[in-house]
Amino acid sequence: IIFCTAFDEHALEAFSVQAAGYVLKPVSREGLREALARACRVNQLQLESLRQQPARSERSSCRSHITARTHRGIELIPIDEVRYFLADHKYVTVRHEHGEVLIDVTLKELEEEFGDRFIRIHRNALVAVRALRALEKHDDPQEGEGWAVRLDGVDERLTVSRRQLPAVREALTRG
Repeated sequence: IIFCTAFDEHALEAFSVQAAGYVLKPVSREGLREALARACRVNQLQLESLRQQPARSERSSCRSHITARTHRGIELIPIDEVRYFLADHKYVTVRHEHGEVLIDVTLKELEEEFGDRFIRIHRNALVAVRALRALEKHDDPQEGEGWAVRLDGVDERLTVSRRQLPAVREALTRG
């Protein structure tokens, strides 16, 4: 935070809340440049905090919510409410407890980030492991006989590819 004000009497209070800078009006280019340079430097407290955080690869995931831009604005969908991600061309449908939204993220990125909580069942689908309920044989007019998963809280069945079938079976026996 950089405070920008015409009142110099508040400077001590600003720095007591860890402000990176305090610029008095009228603002000079040099004063602003110095304040921005200070704000960009990592202080000892921040450095220590970064050292104590596990690396991204060591964390189970870094986000607790998926963000989606909709006609209502930005929506936050808790990862724990997501049932599946389904890719269709450029976008991915996020099916969750209260409906569905489209996001502009690849399944590969989602799988890398949430791979411990979601399982790939098809080249175009990731499902929440905790939502898996059953594996059912089905007869698809386009693909012929195959397998589909039944998910908690979702009426439709999602097709499981032959390649992913063993991993889905294993996830169901573990869960």
